[in-house]
Amino acid sequence: MVGNEIINVTVDATKSEPLRRIWTFVGYDEPNYTYTNRGKELLAKLGGMSSERYFVRCHFLLCTGDGVGSPKWGSTNVYTEDKNGQAVYDFTILDQIFDAYLENGCIPFVELGFMPKALVSSTTELVYEATSNAAWGCPPTDYGSWHDLIAAIAEHCLERYGLREVRRWYWELWNEPDLWYWQGTVEEYCKLYDYTVAGLHSVLPQANIGGPATTGPAKKVPAEFLRRFLEHCSVGTNAVTGLQGTRLDFVSFHAKGGGYKASSQAPKQTPSIFNLVRHVETGLNILSTFPNYRGLEVIVSECDPDGWAAGSRHDNQNLEFRNTEYYGSYLANTVCQLMDLREDGPNQIDGMLTWAFQFENREYFEGLRTLSTNGLDKPVLNVFRLLSRLNSLRLKLTSAGHRDPLVVGSPDHAHAPPDVSGLATKDNAGSISVFLSCHHDDWDVHSKTKLSLQFHGLEFGRYKVQESIMDESNANSYSKWVELGQPTDPSETQIAEMKSAALLRPLQTGTVDSTDGSLSILISMKSHSVRLVELKPTS
Repeated sequence: MVGNEIINVTVDATKSEPLRRIWTFVGYDEPNYTYTNRGKELLAKLGGMSSERYFVRCHFLLCTGDGVGSPKWGSTNVYTEDKNGQAVYDFTILDQIFDAYLENGCIPFVELGFMPKALVSSTTELVYEATSNAAWGCPPTDYGSWHDLIAAIAEHCLERYGLREVRRWYWELWNEPDLWYWQGTVEEYCKLYDYTVAGLHSVLPQANIGGPATTGPAKKVPAEFLRRFLEHCSVGTNAVTGLQGTRLDFVSFHAKGGGYKASSQAPKQTPSIFNLVRHVETGLNILSTFPNYRGLEVIVSECDPDGWAAGSRHDNQNLEFRNTEYYGSYLANTVCQLMDLREDGPNQIDGMLTWAFQFENREYFEGLRTLSTNGLDKPVLNVFRLLSRLNSLRLKLTSAGHRDPLVVGSPDHAHAPPDVSGLATKDNAGSISVFLSCHHDDWDVHSKTKLSLQFHGLEFGRYKVQESIMDESNANSYSKWVELGQPTDPSETQIAEMKSAALLRPLQTGTVDSTDGSLSILISMKSHSVRLVELKPTS
């Protein structure tokens, strides 16, 4: 598939179905970064991309602290107690977070966690303010107080934002309770879920609630946690009602393509599409053993190349990839792989959430998992922009360069050709958009793949062709930063150059004629690139 061989990519425009935009979800750890100037600026970029609003999820929404964000930490002080032990609710910071989402065209994906300090047992030896293995991961001393807190949040949001808005939100309990984020047992988590559902639905019976947001299901411990949670919701005894089962509107779990640890001399280690898809496939397999959950919505509420968003290239040199076009092509390929995963099964993936946002007061291109760096758009953000330009109706696309990672059964080896996958769409006016991803797991693979993009079933006539590309040379602020000498304190002129380099620009335009309902366009793609080809009728 590399060299002179031409890969056929075929688009059939005769049949269509509504396009599922599974990628319109983002998230991050630090809630207090939401309403900074740069936080709101980035939210506005996401919110302004398309008519499909982005859902935004973050950690630490219910934690107690000083209200100042820092890496992997944040707080809102939504719940404290007075000297008599009576609940005191303060929604000031929570309002700032949700207001920032809504004012910039996004929708809250409300992660209900973690435990307010006043509800943590005073006998615990865990430190509350720690970023891991902390007291905020403990079950509540009083489940009734947790119930009332959730009801109070629901009532406040209903009053502030209205039912029409709030009923479209997702409400998810906790994050990765199979890890140190939860210091209780599976049974205690299920009990907390029952009280959460009861509190939320006592005010908002229309609310869309789910969980358990466990880690990769291909691993034994999270797989067992997910299964036991589903069993509880399906046939277990509800801790609040005493009846069988608990309402579950969606199931969530996480999937990553790899993992990194702090190491000053880390050897080369790349993520893989196979690892990520394997986790998702296993999660769907577990869900399929519960016939009553056939058709249940499935959200991969963290879906990324790796699992350490706050790590930088200084912690592990491999994390440099997050600055580059590699991160963008990985995301694009993940979208293409998950869109049709288990399309004949009882459940599909309805959402995949990219765990990336922005950090305050950090170096330019530090290698953190972000969409922007000090206000500069990174290449990966342009992939979301290209996806946003897809039309509303999906067409059948077949690529001879596509491979199923589950069939291959392993990460890409160095001599394997890049995977070429895509999505094709049209609108009611006859315009066609084709999103193409070319990706290889190894960032040191540099090649060009020649494609013959063939269309069938078109309306007769002339089409204007426009192409947009994200690769190492196009729509790439990082490449410009490297070209400028990697300045740590860039000048205004250098910042302007990098902003200009980040822009998506049509690379070429022209016209083609379809006299028999078909046409063919020859293109080439670099091994880590994303391309959008748009055809618009001229009359």
